[in-house]
Amino acid sequence: MEEFKDLLSYGILMRPTSYSKLKLAIEELTSEEWFRDLYKVPSYNTVIWKNNKIKKILLDPKRLKMIKKNQQHSMDFINLVKELEYTR
Repeated sequence: MEEFKDLLSYGILMRPTSYSKLKLAIEELTSEEWFRDLYKVPSYNTVIWKNNKIKKILLDPKRLKMIKKNQQHSMDFINLVKELEYTR
């Protein structure tokens, strides 16, 4: 019975949450200089972590890949973060 409890708690604790997925996406983007510059600004940092539109974009692997590879998509992302910061 004790082994079952350990196995169950391990499964629950090791299951990726949206927070951990978001953290991984942000870590992946920190390899980009433009994202590091954006992330350093406290108000933009808050938008990145708290805004549902931004989280939805970052949690989508296809969108994340497009943002990393395509300069236009990265500029669109930057503009969206800035726009959402000003509407808070």
